[in-house]
Amino acid sequence: MKGKQLALVLILLVALGGVALFLNRRNEASWSSSSTTASDARILDFPLNDVSQLTIQGNGVELNLARKEGGWKVKERSDFPASFDLVSGLIRKMWELKAVQDVKIGPSQLGRLQLLDPGSDPNSGTLLDLKGDGGKRISALLLGKKYLKKSDESLDQGSGFPAGRYVRKVDGSNRVALVSEPLDEVETKPEHWLSHDFIKIENPKSITLAGATTDRNWRLVRDSAAGPWKLLDAKPGEELDNAKASGLATIFANATFADVMAPEAKPTDTGLDKPVTATIETFDGFVYTVRFGKLMIDNYPVLVSVTATLPKERTPGKDEKPEDKTKLDQEFQTKQAQLNEKLAKEQKIENRPYLITKATIEQFMKDRSALMAEKKPSPSPASISPPGVKGILPPKPPIAPLPAGTPLPPPPRRPPK
Repeated sequence: MKGKQLALVLILLVALGGVALFLNRRNEASWSSSSTTASDARILDFPLNDVSQLTIQGNGVELNLARKEGGWKVKERSDFPASFDLVSGLIRKMWELKAVQDVKIGPSQLGRLQLLDPGSDPNSGTLLDLKGDGGKRISALLLGKKYLKKSDESLDQGSGFPAGRYVRKVDGSNRVALVSEPLDEVETKPEHWLSHDFIKIENPKSITLAGATTDRNWRLVRDSAAGPWKLLDAKPGEELDNAKASGLATIFANATFADVMAPEAKPTDTGLDKPVTATIETFDGFVYTVRFGKLMIDNYPVLVSVTATLPKERTPGKDEKPEDKTKLDQEFQTKQAQLNEKLAKEQKIENRPYLITKATIEQFMKDRSALMAEKKPSPSPASISPPGVKGILPPKPPIAPLPAGTPLPPPPRRPPK
């Protein structure tokens, strides 16, 4: 009897293990097993090149992107240029979107997948509305809850990494499907969509800061792009730290911004009516004037203007060979074309306040004293030794040798125990 009971227990354990293994495999293979029930057709069928407007609604916020002369613009930022790659990439992704699984649910279950119409309900989705000329809808899709795929290390309920998203087609069919794109780039924040083309200050030869205080007025210069920096009109006792100066010269080499303000923003509100002004001149003939306003939470308002004096002809070098002249002239013309293109591009960003992070601006807007080399403390008198003598104690006098035949003194007697 005991043998039969043991056999029964083993059979039950094997059965339970098989069920657990089946459920686990089914969860891991949910993409492949369900894809057979999904249609190979695209979810949205619309003429790709007809989309000229894109509206995103979610969490009570609406964002509008529109294709106008010069490219895509962000309406909520006074038609500031939008990132072409970001906008066009999203539209193409929506055009190519296919379902990996059709989800059969009723209207009462839409909230579970966060697919309710946009509104105040926490289970509402994000509407992506594709429009053509005149604001006429071409197609639309509601984005709902993200599908989380569990990794081998994570078995907690609700944890994992985004591997897809539930969507609902906004038309008569109200088709609900699971797609393999999490669509993380869909945001209602205007700053997310901005084109982040900005100034790129290369090879500066002078940096001048002019502020309201004496310590905020200084000028750094150097003779060549590889040469050391010098503090112009240095005062007695001032010694420039060249490493700190070199760090200043690279801050705007790859600078970017967090957001932009409206062109009509009042200078009295931004502090740009009484700015701290930086003037940076480069070896290529560019002059950048950068004005810093007052700190606004975590950013500084910044206005930029750019000018350049670019030579049209190259001055030949002494004893230049004819075969070298042709090559050098071509290189000069190529370089000048690049500089003119750079000037035209950077002048487009003028006349609008940019918001640049506090960390970036305060690295640059240094007081004069912060640029100086740290002075080493003077040694105390007690630590100074006479020349040629190590330590602080005077040398011991030499011991004179005893005359020959002088008896040695008796050893000291030990006290009795």
